[in-house]
Amino acid sequence: MKVKLLVVRHGETDFNKEHRINGQFNSNLTPVGIQESEICGGYLRKLHFDKVLVSDLGRTVKTLQCFEILGDKEVRLRDRNFGPYNGELYASYVRAKHEERQRLCNGSGDIEGQYSVPSASSSCVLSYSFPGVTSDLKNGHMNGHKVTNGHGHESRSRDNAYYREMLSEIEPAGVERYEDLFLRIEDLIHDTMYQISEELSKEKQTAKVLFVTHCSPVRMCAMVLSSYSSDQFPKDLRKFNIPNNSISEYKITVCDETHRIDRVELIRLASTKHLHV
Repeated sequence: MKVKLLVVRHGETDFNKEHRINGQFNSNLTPVGIQESEICGGYLRKLHFDKVLVSDLGRTVKTLQCFEILGDKEVRLRDRNFGPYNGELYASYVRAKHEERQRLCNGSGDIEGQYSVPSASSSCVLSYSFPGVTSDLKNGHMNGHKVTNGHGHESRSRDNAYYREMLSEIEPAGVERYEDLFLRIEDLIHDTMYQISEELSKEKQTAKVLFVTHCSPVRMCAMVLSSYSSDQFPKDLRKFNIPNNSISEYKITVCDETHRIDRVELIRLASTKHLHV
């Protein structure tokens, strides 16, 4: 079965304009955010989706309303929980992240300027390995450990060195770590593909799915799906710009027998061309 998956970031919010962290706080869409969401909706409505899932946070629900498309709320599409930094200026979170890394590294490592991802040789990375998994970063793999979700899908993206470092980043107390966000997005993608294939494969050979979510989950979707494609994705997705109301599109081949993802083709990543037609 072929599944076309579109992943859309919500419209611009007041916090976006103020350089504050939205996180799991609600922030209203700006007039520009509403206008661009309505334009985006005009494009999306023509596609007639079989399944629509939206984060249950206010800004994504409002964005979907602007699309004039019905969908189901899905908590796994929520933005990262930044704990005490939800709603705060982004600079305060970055400063706290610097301080936490300095504390755990006993002052060692490059902490000047912008936050830098811990190197593979850093002992701090080893102390933040995945639960139940011993990270053998020297050899560049997870000691052969295979993490699976409820349907038995192996977690493949963590073999990528860039992503492994990102998922192991040190965070201030109370902030959801990237690895936890990665796991819930990975679980959601596999669950959705499994359900769509199981429910529709006998009726049709193609399906369309829409996710309406936030910047970090958009990035995690790309990280999860990149492991099923050889060279179509950017080498390092960590710093890829994801504008408001941008669309990422994937063509996913799901095995009819196992209902598991077989391969993924990237069509576009964080594109805003639909907003300027």
